[in-house]
Amino acid sequence: MRTRMTLSVASLALIGSGMGCSDAVTSDTSAEQGAATASENGMAQINGLSSFNGLGSQNGLSVYNGLSSFNGLSSFNGLMTTQPGRVTTSYLVRCALPAGRSITKQDPSNTWYTYQGAIGVGAGWENGSCDANCQQAVSACMMAHVNTAGVHIPLWLDSPLTPIGWGQSSTYPNQEGTYFGNIFTPNPATGTVDAFYCNGPAYDRSVVPGRLGAYQANAPYTNPFGMDAQCASNCTAPASPNQNDGYASCKGYNAPITVWRQNAPAFVAGQAYSFTSVNSGKVLDIPLPYITQNGLQLQQWTWLNKDNQKWYITAVDGGYFKIINKQNGKALEVLAADMSDGATIDQSDYHAGLNQNWAISPTGNGFSVVARHSAKALDIENTSLTDGAKTHQWYYYGRTNQIWTITPVN
Repeated sequence: MRTRMTLSVASLALIGSGMGCSDAVTSDTSAEQGAATASENGMAQINGLSSFNGLGSQNGLSVYNGLSSFNGLSSFNGLMTTQPGRVTTSYLVRCALPAGRSITKQDPSNTWYTYQGAIGVGAGWENGSCDANCQQAVSACMMAHVNTAGVHIPLWLDSPLTPIGWGQSSTYPNQEGTYFGNIFTPNPATGTVDAFYCNGPAYDRSVVPGRLGAYQANAPYTNPFGMDAQCASNCTAPASPNQNDGYASCKGYNAPITVWRQNAPAFVAGQAYSFTSVNSGKVLDIPLPYITQNGLQLQQWTWLNKDNQKWYITAVDGGYFKIINKQNGKALEVLAADMSDGATIDQSDYHAGLNQNWAISPTGNGFSVVARHSAKALDIENTSLTDGAKTHQWYYYGRTNQIWTITPVN
């Protein structure tokens, strides 16, 4: 029997300053027969991945030195100098190091960050080199965690890699696809890195924005077997009894990672729902008395069972939803399709704008609600607990003021 490692749905982006800044990754060793590994995706891109040079080139990263060393991961150039680069670093460490291990690095402004290990497919890279096997394992793990829409969802991983292992979970019934290659070192035959995937049988079911089966802008990987080609026709399955769990090798790579995802949330047509902030216990609300005004910024308020606090949720294309208020028929949107942190969440007539489409994804303790155009989350300003606190969009950090319980209401 293996133990199932369930990682928290905290964001992998790191914030704050001072020694010990960290993304919060925890583990739960609840037993499940033949379990593999649960994780969470959400990396919008692999920052610095060049199809010509590879992840290590010009990024302050070396596969020849340990991540914890000065030369293995530089504090003064490359990944550690930008927020997207530090997100990439958090995933690198998460993939490479096992739970209970971490590295601490500073950026050029002397802000310190602690990056937690979790999966452990390249454990030797902490203090030593990352050889070809390590590079392939970490590459597959990194690609498996990409979500080009920036949406964070839980995943189930299967792999011949011992730290992951084989086994299925009834919570994750949809085999999305398998990821493999080497994003660190260019292939001598092509001069480019091998960043590959192939489709699982359920890649187009329970579609998640930013994952296989949905529109993926700037995806860092390609299917080497052809458009929508299935892994089953091109990869080697593991031996019995795990022959249905994933793949032991693909295109000569022996460290593939197969990803399974949950069923998409189902919302009933004509049923109204409330959105309650996990942080405050207050609901998404349209301020009175200006109930029909386009551009009106929304707020949180104590639940009063009023129609201005009730919303219809309807699926649109690509796994997204429109969210329409029961009181006035106005749509939840980001004002003026603004892309920036802090942009106003308002109401307006629905015109099918991307700023009016939302990814609603389970987080374990509720749902994130992420704007399609910006990949930023519906957020309560300043983590406020008070009535009247305003809504805006913000980069998803997995904080409770960005997580919502969604409840059917009359």
